[in-house]
Amino acid sequence: MDKPALFRSFFRCLKPGGKVLITDYCKSSAPPSTEFEAYIEQRGYDLHDVEAYGQMLKDAGFDEVIAEDQTEQFIEVMQKEMDAVEKEKDKFISDFYEEDCNDIVSEWKSKLVRTSMGEQRWRLFIVKKKI
Repeated sequence: MDKPALFRSFFRCLKPGGKVLITDYCKSSAPPSTEFEAYIEQRGYDLHDVEAYGQMLKDAGFDEVIAEDQTEQFIEVMQKEMDAVEKEKDKFISDFYEEDCNDIVSEWKSKLVRTSMGEQRWRLFIVKKKI
């Protein structure tokens, strides 16, 4: 995905004074672990650290860029979802496959490790086009 082009498109289409809210995964500024790098590649993600992400938004023309770290909320939600699936595993398996359930839970556990280590982050960006 070409995020700079996407952000320029947002800017071009937005009326003066308009705002855009973006939530997205980010990565730390440190090089990713081998496992995280493989995850990024397998998913086709275009991840950046928060500073680079903010700079892309500014380069697109946005003059007001607010970046909020929502990682703790992301962890809480992911933990609740994982707990709910594990609690209702039999019901889940009645609608889907056990392998799918195990894959989902395994993926959530991996994300919880990456986010707890600070390697994978969840950010909220609010940008505004000048009037």
